[in-house]
Amino acid sequence: MLAQPGGSFARIKAMRDEDVQSLLRRRCFATAFELLLDRYQEKVFRFVYSILKETGRAEEVTQDIFLKLWQVLPDYDGRASLSTWLYTITRNTALSALRAESYRKTQPIEGCDPPGANWEAGLRHLEINQLVRRLPEAQQQVITLFYLQDRSVEDVAQMLDLPEGTVKSHLHRARQALADMVRS
Repeated sequence: MLAQPGGSFARIKAMRDEDVQSLLRRRCFATAFELLLDRYQEKVFRFVYSILKETGRAEEVTQDIFLKLWQVLPDYDGRASLSTWLYTITRNTALSALRAESYRKTQPIEGCDPPGANWEAGLRHLEINQLVRRLPEAQQQVITLFYLQDRSVEDVAQMLDLPEGTVKSHLHRARQALADMVRS
């Protein structure tokens, strides 16, 4: 069942962050930050990992994101939902980290582990990731959020600041491109 704007899922999501917004209005930033950290730390890490593809770096960037959140929390004005605001900070910080890493990407040969017992599954996962990386950046983000992060089209649209129709188009084109890549 698809959630409609203003439907029960949207109300539940809004209610979930109402307590944090109340704390922010009362200027109880430390308590609000703790609640946000508890609720979103794992989701932020997964989203950052989906962009950076490296656990250690994703952990570092996640810490940077929550440091930024702590610094800008007093500036939250309530125009966007807290989750959308946080995911915007997350996306921008992760993409900046990705751009910075692209300039200095190296990997030592002697530190690589040989393939283990799950080699075939790992190879399949690697193939899928390689195919997804061949997509345009917008399609990569939509595929990652929709399929790997299990987000709704509405959520993806809010997080990426795109209309829902554009998200659907990106999904359609990405699926079509992936199917063409697999066939060839």
